[in-house]
Amino acid sequence: MDVESATVVRLIEQFLKEHNLQKTLETLKSESGISINTVDNVSTFKNDIIKGKWESVLASVEQAGIAQGKLVDLYEHIIIELVELRDMGPARALLRQTEPMEIMRTSQPDRYLKLEQLLSRTTLDLNDVFRGRGTKESRRLEIADSLANIVSTVPPSRLLTLLGHSIQWQKQQGIIPDGVPYDLFYGKVQEIVSSSEDRPPTRLLATIKFPKSEHPGSLAFSPSGEYIATGSVGGFIEFWSAMTGKIADELDFQAKGSLMMMEDAVASLAFSHSGDLVCAGASDGKIKAWKVKSGSTAKRFPAAHAQRVSSVAFSRDDTQILSGSADGVIRIHGLKSGNMLREFRGHTAGITSAVFTEDMSRVVSTSDDGSLRIWESGSAECLYAVLPDSDKVGLSMPGILSAQAIPGRPTEFIVCTKSPTIYVVGIDGQVKRSFSAKQGTCNEFLAAAIMPQGKLVLAVSDTSALHCFDIESGVPQDSTLKVADVEIFGMACHPSLSIVAFFSNDRRVPIWAS
Repeated sequence: MDVESATVVRLIEQFLKEHNLQKTLETLKSESGISINTVDNVSTFKNDIIKGKWESVLASVEQAGIAQGKLVDLYEHIIIELVELRDMGPARALLRQTEPMEIMRTSQPDRYLKLEQLLSRTTLDLNDVFRGRGTKESRRLEIADSLANIVSTVPPSRLLTLLGHSIQWQKQQGIIPDGVPYDLFYGKVQEIVSSSEDRPPTRLLATIKFPKSEHPGSLAFSPSGEYIATGSVGGFIEFWSAMTGKIADELDFQAKGSLMMMEDAVASLAFSHSGDLVCAGASDGKIKAWKVKSGSTAKRFPAAHAQRVSSVAFSRDDTQILSGSADGVIRIHGLKSGNMLREFRGHTAGITSAVFTEDMSRVVSTSDDGSLRIWESGSAECLYAVLPDSDKVGLSMPGILSAQAIPGRPTEFIVCTKSPTIYVVGIDGQVKRSFSAKQGTCNEFLAAAIMPQGKLVLAVSDTSALHCFDIESGVPQDSTLKVADVEIFGMACHPSLSIVAFFSNDRRVPIWAS
């Protein structure tokens, strides 16, 4: 099917009109000689003329872009009715300052002169004015029929709708891969560094945007890397495309407007290793697990903790949920039974993270008390209590923000403290090595994450600058990247690509890529 160039021009004109680009619209109409001649509703437009709603009519004809020469009869009739009402100011303005009346003045001077004479009369007899041309009502109907025949109604945003349909068809045909950012202008998929290497992010890939009254309190990537789940301070859990930052409408429950929801702010999130479930911990101490595909509840833990659930994680076999709370307690819950199976006590301040080791034999936890603890998961016995910043004993001990297992090294953990130093701690409780930000570049780190191949660790500072370290050597990169204009609360890395997402009390979640 061939598309006429005039049709393309009209699509562009509609886009310009809807985006209030009036100067560009007028230039295009002038150079192309093509107008869209559309109104919101033809029947309403015609009815407004018949009822003499002239303010609405004039706004509609301006919006429709009707050729000025076709508006002479309409403007003449409006002027006559305004004179009848003795509304002389608007009548003079329409006669002397509008293009249709200027066209009448030059092409039909006698007709124009009669209107000028009407303005000077003290009385007006419409029968004399409309002599031989019917009544006021019949003239309205005649003009309405004439203009209704040259205007039409089209759905809004036709250009964007057609482009969207085109992209959708190309995805269905396999021409464009699904779930990846596509550059419509250049006609190609944006390249993302493959999973065979870790590279620090250099560009903003996409942004997730929350409503003005909301902002995220937690986020997590799905194991497949397809989704980012966010938990908001309003208690909502939503799923977004990790590549585009758009809401994941392919999940039927989200497309229908149904959302997963907690009764209080969502403080922590985690996917099961299969990706079938997502678990959320709330500020009121409750935990709930959902089925990702259907949005239905899988299990509730209404009394998981006494205070905010700051950390949740699944066991390797997805049968247990490990949780940590601001009450300083760590617990293991059975996903099938819904019961609390084990409890770990020993931290003297709130828990900031808690994870199982890969073989599930140990639990590693961190706390605001400045310690990392390694527990025997079966007996809940504390095997090691590690103080990475032991040289600061006697001073204010920096809290530990998180401990994360290094991919490919299940017995080593990256430990981020609220200081300018990152530590590598072994499952034997020994500090293996540490690396720090360059002098004067960071007061303290606020969050850290490991890239998928386990070669680089990213840490964001109190100035929202992203620092990158080689895990093996501990050498920091020369340059830092400012990832946001506000203080970052947390971050997470994609499970297979060099992509990282951040959240704060801002309603935007920036997603950066290499």
